[in-house]
Amino acid sequence: MSAVPTKKEQVYVRIRRAIISGDLTPGAILNESEIAAKFESGKTPTREALILLTHENFLEALPRVGYIVTKPTLQDILETFHLRLILEVEAIGLGVGRISPEEIGHLEKNIQEEELLAASFNPEQKDSASAINRDFHLVIARTSGNNRLMKYIQQLIDDMERTLVNDPYLADPNQHKKILDALLSKDNKLAKEAMYSHIEETRNRIVNRF
Repeated sequence: MSAVPTKKEQVYVRIRRAIISGDLTPGAILNESEIAAKFESGKTPTREALILLTHENFLEALPRVGYIVTKPTLQDILETFHLRLILEVEAIGLGVGRISPEEIGHLEKNIQEEELLAASFNPEQKDSASAINRDFHLVIARTSGNNRLMKYIQQLIDDMERTLVNDPYLADPNQHKKILDALLSKDNKLAKEAMYSHIEETRNRIVNRF
């Protein structure tokens, strides 16, 4: 997207964020004219944004009605985790030996915050916990030194947020500790195994709950 977001991009980002966060739930109907008026965007950029979200399977077009927010299917979830296992394992492998002291400190802070949340968790803190978990994974993706790889991982993690909105489970600080320890050991194989195990455990938990 361009440095200064176009109206189409602004509408796209706001609707996508509302779907991912759960503010727009599966089954919600979006009317093109109402969206255009709400975002003061005009019909053409609004239509283009809605079509783009349809291509990404966030929405489904309903003739003479508008667009409906889709519900992720089991196949969607399995495909997303399949890609995360491939890309995040590759990213951490690239990050071994490249991670900076600042990035190490960032990950350590993430883990400390997760431990505090785990010790006194209440449902209102779910958003904070999700943000910390997301940040942890994206910092590791950044250590790969591959910006395109990081962007793909970011999109996959964002896509998963839809599925995790009502999930009471918090990221396990101990699993993240194992990942960080493996990174610090500079053991490529150990780091990849730690990340694979973590994502696989999350996948199995989500699939079993689906």
